Amino acid sequence: MPALLLTARFAKALASAASLVVSLANPASAVAEAPAEPRFMVVDLHADVPWQVHGKGRSPKLTEGQARIEALQKGGYGGVVLPIYISDKIKGGPKIDDAEAIYRAALSIVEASPIFLPLGSRFAEPDRISTFLAIEGAGAFAEDITAIDRFIDRGVRLVSLAHARNNKLASAATGGGAKYGLTDLGKQFAARIYEKGALVDVSHLSDAGFRDLVPIAEAHGAPIVATHSNARALCDVPRNLTDEELRTIGRTGGVAGLNFHAPFVKAGGAATLADLVAQAEHMITIAGVDHVAIGSDFDGDIRPAEGMEDASRLPALARELKKRGRKDDEILKLFSLNALRVLGWRPSLARGLRSAEPSSAPEPPPQKNDAHKAP
Repeated sequence: MPALLLTARFAKALASAASLVVSLANPASAVAEAPAEPRFMVVDLHADVPWQVHGKGRSPKLTEGQARIEALQKGGYGGVVLPIYISDKIKGGPKIDDAEAIYRAALSIVEASPIFLPLGSRFAEPDRISTFLAIEGAGAFAEDITAIDRFIDRGVRLVSLAHARNNKLASAATGGGAKYGLTDLGKQFAARIYEKGALVDVSHLSDAGFRDLVPIAEAHGAPIVATHSNARALCDVPRNLTDEELRTIGRTGGVAGLNFHAPFVKAGGAATLADLVAQAEHMITIAGVDHVAIGSDFDGDIRPAEGMEDASRLPALARELKKRGRKDDEILKLFSLNALRVLGWRPSLARGLRSAEPSSAPEPPPQKNDAHKAP
């Protein structure tokens, strides 16, 4: 059975499991005394642990860091997207072989801890964490856009066309000076991603790139997804989304992942949990409650908002949202269901688009890369 179909069924099963978690926050359904903080299943669209393992030599057992195993468990994680971050600061420029090496690092994380379900697992399981893949910074694929096929076949669900710098596919939010959004090659690449059944991630894309992508996504019936970006109206930095972009994300059925990096939460960067909640509330107001998710950016060289120091603190965010009047079903959407909806997206069967079986080609060994990662 094609890998993408397995993943679609898996996401549906995990969504069913997530719907049960809300009972933990409902005193009427609890036999014992309710916990001090409500717990909801979390599906995080962006946790940068593969980069820590590949680029900084961290153990794949994840015994340290913001997204260490212990913190994931305490935070109620039921799913996580592991980005294959391909630095655009690699000497000589990023190569597709770099993506292969970081893929192996992501795989080593999944294989090192039994709490993680294997990539491509068909069913969710209680007390285990489902794993999905993304590519962050796809500039290397300008040398051969067809190479993305084998990554999507192996489970990549999200692909960002640029990271910190402009490249031959697209201009970056922090690139500066570019007079283009998506190049012609970038437009072909975006269309290929959709045709293969994955989605384009706009979190590091320039405003011009975002505008260029919208008609391509609409032509494929695809939602616009920003895995880890906040609202520019509350924190005016290029990496955040304008209200117009948030409305477009909502209109296309996509999601914007709430980023915990303090400089993206509040101007000046001295952000608190209350400021993070204000970001979530604004994004919900503009995009809609069905179109905001969690995209922590944990372990991506971030400085988290005070009160959200690591993955264990997600119940505190739920508590504050409840104080603001958010209902359990709304928090569950934000924490997991909205993310699962886009992770389970596939092209219409009427278009006759389908994936090949996963590649069995051997991967090259990981290579260390000490480049600093920009959130």
